[in-house]
Amino acid sequence: MNKLKLLTFLLLSAFLIPSCKKDTVVGTAYTTAAFQANINGSSWAPDTISTAITYNSATKTKVFTCTSTREQKQIIWSITLKNADNSAGFTTGVYAVDSAATVTIQYNTQQKDASGNYVFLPHGTISPGAGAIVITSVDSVKKQITGTFSFYSRTSATDSSGDLSITIDNILGGEFTSIPYTFTSN
Repeated sequence: MNKLKLLTFLLLSAFLIPSCKKDTVVGTAYTTAAFQANINGSSWAPDTISTAITYNSATKTKVFTCTSTREQKQIIWSITLKNADNSAGFTTGVYAVDSAATVTIQYNTQQKDASGNYVFLPHGTISPGAGAIVITSVDSVKKQITGTFSFYSRTSATDSSGDLSITIDNILGGEFTSIPYTFTSN
């Protein structure tokens, strides 16, 4: 009788255990670039990066901005620190996209405008809570900043039949390593 129970257990285990595997979404960029991301499953590294930290003495705010562009794709973000000091550094930490516009991210694609010119336009909406930028280190002497980012952009469209379609763009595994920035104070 014990052999029958053991055989039954082994057969059930062979069929049930593999079906209990949990799917995991992983987004990793696979380049050695100083700035990179995984956009919808493909590695992407910009050929143009512009980063700056600007201090505004009137409002006592410090804003870190980054614009990265390549192959008709563009990622732009800004992080605003309130009651900041007038220095070339920036506070490390996790900065989630919020509704107060202190942390914003845009994913743009190149499209034709009404005049037929190619311009970068937002590709969907990045809602509060749909992403974050993590600043892990700042070297204010060399003016270099390191961190990670990930977010998703959502586009909704209704066709002529009234059918709704939703497209999600996943920008995952983003990282920037010792990228240089400029500092200005006004």
